[in-house]
Amino acid sequence: MVFRFRPRFSRLSGINWKNKYIYMGILAILLIFNLIAGSELLDNDFPLYSNISIFLLANINLILLLAVFILIFRNLGKLFIDRKKNIFGARLQTKLVTFSIILAVIPAVIVFVFSNKIIGKNIDKWFNSQIQQALESSMNLMQVYQTQAESYVVEQGGLLASFISSGDFVYRNNHPKMEKFIKGYMEKDRVDGIYIYNRYGERILSLHKSRDRINNIVTNKVVNKILKKELIARYDMVNNRPVYWVGHPVYSGKNASRIVGAVVVYKRFPKNQAEDVANILKSYNTYRQTEHFIYPVKNSFKAVTTLMTLFVMFAAIWGSMVYAKSITRPIESLASASSAVSKGNLDVEVEVQGNDELAYLGRSFNSMIKRLNAHNTELNLKNEKLSEMFMQITRDNQYIDSIFKNVKSAIFLYTHSFELLKQNDYAETVLEYANEAFLSSVLTPAALFIDSDERESQFQIEILLKGELRTMTTTITKIFSHDGNVDNLVIVLDDITDLLNFQRVGIWKEIATRIAHEIKNPLTPIKLTAERIKRKAVMGTGDPETIVSSMDTIIAEVESLQSMVNEFNMFARLPELKMVQFGLKDLFEEILAFYKGSNQKADIEIDCPEVMFIGDKSQLKRVFINLVNNSIDAMNQKGKITVKVTEDDNNIRIDYGDNGEGIPQEDIGRVFIPYFSKKPDGTGLGLAIVKKIIEVHNGTITVESEYGQYTRFLMEFRKA
Repeated sequence: MVFRFRPRFSRLSGINWKNKYIYMGILAILLIFNLIAGSELLDNDFPLYSNISIFLLANINLILLLAVFILIFRNLGKLFIDRKKNIFGARLQTKLVTFSIILAVIPAVIVFVFSNKIIGKNIDKWFNSQIQQALESSMNLMQVYQTQAESYVVEQGGLLASFISSGDFVYRNNHPKMEKFIKGYMEKDRVDGIYIYNRYGERILSLHKSRDRINNIVTNKVVNKILKKELIARYDMVNNRPVYWVGHPVYSGKNASRIVGAVVVYKRFPKNQAEDVANILKSYNTYRQTEHFIYPVKNSFKAVTTLMTLFVMFAAIWGSMVYAKSITRPIESLASASSAVSKGNLDVEVEVQGNDELAYLGRSFNSMIKRLNAHNTELNLKNEKLSEMFMQITRDNQYIDSIFKNVKSAIFLYTHSFELLKQNDYAETVLEYANEAFLSSVLTPAALFIDSDERESQFQIEILLKGELRTMTTTITKIFSHDGNVDNLVIVLDDITDLLNFQRVGIWKEIATRIAHEIKNPLTPIKLTAERIKRKAVMGTGDPETIVSSMDTIIAEVESLQSMVNEFNMFARLPELKMVQFGLKDLFEEILAFYKGSNQKADIEIDCPEVMFIGDKSQLKRVFINLVNNSIDAMNQKGKITVKVTEDDNNIRIDYGDNGEGIPQEDIGRVFIPYFSKKPDGTGLGLAIVKKIIEVHNGTITVESEYGQYTRFLMEFRKA
């Protein structure tokens, strides 16, 4: 169920939103046209208040007034009917409209009264006698100024024509004298430019003070008129500046009736004088035309002001009604939705448009209903899920109980105070036949484990069960409560006796195969050498050198077998550690001295500070001799071996590396596996023994290698 909620605008009775926007657009266009027409009337240069203009402006306002009047009384009627019918929101809407009308009408009436008085006084000021006298005086001054300017230019032109006539300067032989005379005349600032023509209309001299010339004005036609005894005096605009110019005929000095040329002089006047003259003429003409319309102007302004005041009042009333509906409609929608919710219907929604407080209230209501609905739905779903979970837990418990009873591992569940809560059948067997061993081998470590920071512990135990020694993997896991404290312990015993026996059989099969292969290699030359000695002894041809050589071969192969047996024995069971404190630097110096006395050509570089180490010195020496031998083989007796030792508060680190052929990536993970070797004569036990010696010294070893470039062994020992 959706309730309409429009806080900005509400639907008017009988008018849909689309038509309403059209009406508002038409009214806006008429109002804009009204303002433009009024401003044009005030700024127009023609008769200011013609009957047509006033009639047009008044009718536009009348149309606006009627349109708003219709909207107002139509909605007032609907509001009155709604109030009679006691429709929700009508009383609040009536109060809002009444208050808005009072706020709109009182200021509009006050403004109307004062504006009419101000308009009447201002119009009277426009047409008083002082303004009329000022305009007429300005016109008289302007005419006197123009007459004086024109007379001055005519006078200067006549004087100049007389001077030229008296000296016969128009003749060619007198041109230099004339030019000199004219320049002197120009320097006295009497005129701004002079043109002199001969009797044929040809210009023989032209002098100017600026670029504002009148070449386009003084044409051949004008010159011909002057040569025909016609005096020409005119006023023109050149480059927006007023110019007075006059043309005089020039008579012969010997014959006063004979015209021998023409002279044209002009005088420029300031630009602002032309503008002042134009403004005076414009103001005077406008004043004379409009003084006959003083009373129509007053009445027209009052009529327009009245219409505009009514329009503003009606528009304010209509706007208050629209605004009142924009408040009451959302409240009405919200009240209807609240009523539906109170009846238990949560499937409601208030349609919201806008960003004001009412819109915020509507959104808050929708959000509240959505949360209530979601909460209600969530509760129903949770109830359904709880029912399903209960059924599933019941089935799971049956399934877990079945697995718990029949699993071949012994499972115990204890509290944090070691009260036994639950155990399976195999756990009961363990408690029945090996209770004391279980207490000492399992529960005692568990009591220490429960106070540690670890979450899980795993170790192996051996217990006698039904007269048979069984090996079991013990896993102890903590179960925490919601507050982070240990709540329970789960102990699981997995019998791995059969698995270990199977692994031992497999390992011994592999060891037997490798030992047989390794022993077979030296036995073959021993057998062949012994047979050769036997043949020579039977034949009686054996010489001492041959016998000695054969015996040396047998002895060498036997020593190889002895070395192999020693390596097997070392890997199987390391000698008992003899823990002493010694300096690693001394250890590496002994190793370096050993290899310097041999024939190897590898460069060994050792960077070791004074670091004390607690361990079996002979075993550690065996580790690095084994690594150096492998490096020498990998570098073909040449290359570089580096050893760097560092320490901190807790650990000692040894970085061993060489630049030999490296280890292929696929073999890096198998270098410490026993019996893995890529050398033809290798047993595959060297690095396995190295790893075992380091581990019994509480250390770790890792390998990094790039095939064809380098190999690094990183060893780390925890300080004692």
